[in-house]
Amino acid sequence: MELWDRSTFIRHIVAALGRGVLVAVIFPLVPVLLFGIPLAPTLALIGSGLVIEYGAAPVGIALGLSPLFVFYVLMCTETGIFLGLFDIFDTIGHTYEPAMRFLEKSRQYVHQSASVERYGILALIPCEVLLGVYVNAPVSWVLGWREDHALLITLAAYCGALIITIILTIGLIRMNLPGLVPL
Repeated sequence: MELWDRSTFIRHIVAALGRGVLVAVIFPLVPVLLFGIPLAPTLALIGSGLVIEYGAAPVGIALGLSPLFVFYVLMCTETGIFLGLFDIFDTIGHTYEPAMRFLEKSRQYVHQSASVERYGILALIPCEVLLGVYVNAPVSWVLGWREDHALLITLAAYCGALIITIILTIGLIRMNLPGLVPL
């Protein structure tokens, strides 16, 4: 792997940030503009999703957003975070020699063990549920797993946790405040 120069580094960092913002912020705002969904609660949900990930579902539902829309916004936010972080780490790995050496050593470790190479990526499932995407993206990059496979496994785990959170939130709100949650 060869090192990139400064202009290539800047171009890739800007592209990574743009890709992350496009998916995490712009895609959730499209239905707001098309269907007249309230902007302020949507922005609050996006901001909460960036910080507390699937824990933001109760925020969106309590602000009167549809559970299906909350699911869509938080899935977009999670995808944008993962793609942006993975691309940023990949760019750093191509421009900073100590990071490149660390990456090569990590990937050699993964390839030394057949079980880690074959099943190690499945560790992203509990990692996502317990620690979140801010750990999953760097771990998958460091261990050299393909971005698309790591993203799919991360989103599968996130989707499960998000669905459970939405169902529990709807149940708790209906139990205490019937008629509040629109479906």
